[in-house]
Amino acid sequence: MASVSAEILRLLKAKDRKIVSGEEALRGLMADVRRQVLDQLRRATGGSYTALLLKQQLTDIERYLSAFESAAGLEMSSLLDAAWDMGGGLVPAAVRAGGMHVAFAHIPGTVLQVLKDYSFHKISGLAADAFTRIRGVLSLGILGQQTPHEVVQAIAGNLVSPGVFNSLEDRAEVIAGVEMGRAYSTATQESMRTASGSVSGLKKQWWHAGHPKRPRLNHLNLHGQVRPVNEPFTIGSLAMMYPRDPNAPASEVIRCGCDHVPYHEEWGIDEALPIFNECGEEIARRGERKASDPILTGKFDVGRIGSAASGCAHDAGCVCYKRL
Repeated sequence: MASVSAEILRLLKAKDRKIVSGEEALRGLMADVRRQVLDQLRRATGGSYTALLLKQQLTDIERYLSAFESAAGLEMSSLLDAAWDMGGGLVPAAVRAGGMHVAFAHIPGTVLQVLKDYSFHKISGLAADAFTRIRGVLSLGILGQQTPHEVVQAIAGNLVSPGVFNSLEDRAEVIAGVEMGRAYSTATQESMRTASGSVSGLKKQWWHAGHPKRPRLNHLNLHGQVRPVNEPFTIGSLAMMYPRDPNAPASEVIRCGCDHVPYHEEWGIDEALPIFNECGEEIARRGERKASDPILTGKFDVGRIGSAASGCAHDAGCVCYKRL
């Protein structure tokens, strides 16, 4: 199990780095729109808006957001391709590390296209929401309720009010993280499903990756649970085929960092299965788990998975730092 676990951990860390870079890319594209919009708004002269100026600015802002939608769509397509390929490669790598030699069938890309279409829909919704919110703020300017300076502050944000774009950039980041993670997990599940016909006894296991802010207790208690490939993981009334399952409620999906990995009894059972935070540091241990097991044991201070709990300095190169 040690060699299989080591190979799985290596691949999961590569996946995490890719997701972080994807989140930064989508956030950066929205930040570019912020700069374009604010530069446009700062061109307003005088102490008030005119209807003509408002119309001109809205036309330009709509163009900026349309360009964002196109660029973000292309970026997401590439990111989902990469996540899908990485997820599809996890099972063959684990099986090889376990000393098994099996030919793996190609995973059809039909599901990947569905995931892409769904991601594009979310990006389009983000761009549309951005335009609606910006237009609302600008309308207050044309009605004389805000000066051009106040309009810029309302959209840019400050220490007191986050403004329009801070929340939009957060949403762009979340879309990238969730959808890349979903593509990875879906490809892993599809790979397990096709491999289960050739690898007798292949199962799947839930691994909780840790979270630097506040972990979901349901997901903590799923850590180590082993299930047949085609059956869901269960805890109480919660049932998910894999982390970020499209059928799971959003409360179980947003910013979820869990993974499900291939499991086989011939690889041995790791009785001290570790939980890692996003710095790759072990923060808890538990052996193989069943749905009926008691609450996870081990030190895991809810809300303190950061420098206090893990000892991480959170420098700019740390994955944990990126998610704080």
